[in-house]
Amino acid sequence: MRIKPYSFGILVLAIFLGTILAFQAAGIWSTSGKMTGSGESVQPSADDVNTIKGWMTLDQIVKTYNVALAELLAQFILPADTPASTAIKDLESDVFSVTELRSWLQSRMQPAKPDATATPIQQATSTPAVMITIEPITTPLPTEHVAADKTVTGKATFQDLLDWKVPEEAIRQIIGGDLPAPTTVIKDYVTQKGLEFAPVKAALQVEVDKTK
Repeated sequence: MRIKPYSFGILVLAIFLGTILAFQAAGIWSTSGKMTGSGESVQPSADDVNTIKGWMTLDQIVKTYNVALAELLAQFILPADTPASTAIKDLESDVFSVTELRSWLQSRMQPAKPDATATPIQQATSTPAVMITIEPITTPLPTEHVAADKTVTGKATFQDLLDWKVPEEAIRQIIGGDLPAPTTVIKDYVTQKGLEFAPVKAALQVEVDKTK
């Protein structure tokens, strides 16, 4: 039997539609993308904000990403009485979009950076000032001569005799000549002259004693 083309087309269409209806009835066919093959509602992934679709509701978003509805509405300046059953695509405006919602949720998922540990600043401990008194040390000037006790010794100089007020004339007579440089040690001078120091020392001491 020959089938007419018109009847054949109707038959193919009926088979196609019948297949779709059969799969839908079995729960393994969804044309909207909102249902899984098993007939369950498609939910966004908590690990991937890109799975958020515009037809999804606020309720799905707040439950999946653990965010309070009031916080979400306040973040995007949406009416506080917006029902949780509202599809997010119905809230599109200048201040809200699916893209901005994804970005905000992604920022919330980023691990918080640990605050840098502040290094405690140690306060300087005030130490009482210690007053140290330094006594001035009197050092004789190079040209200053400190007279020894009025005793002619082997270290006595002609300057000592002059300081003890012994007349220069008396000194010349004892040493048999003119006075050398005042800083000359008497014993050294007498020895270089070939004289004995003991007699000269005794004679000079007599003159020194006269000044006391």
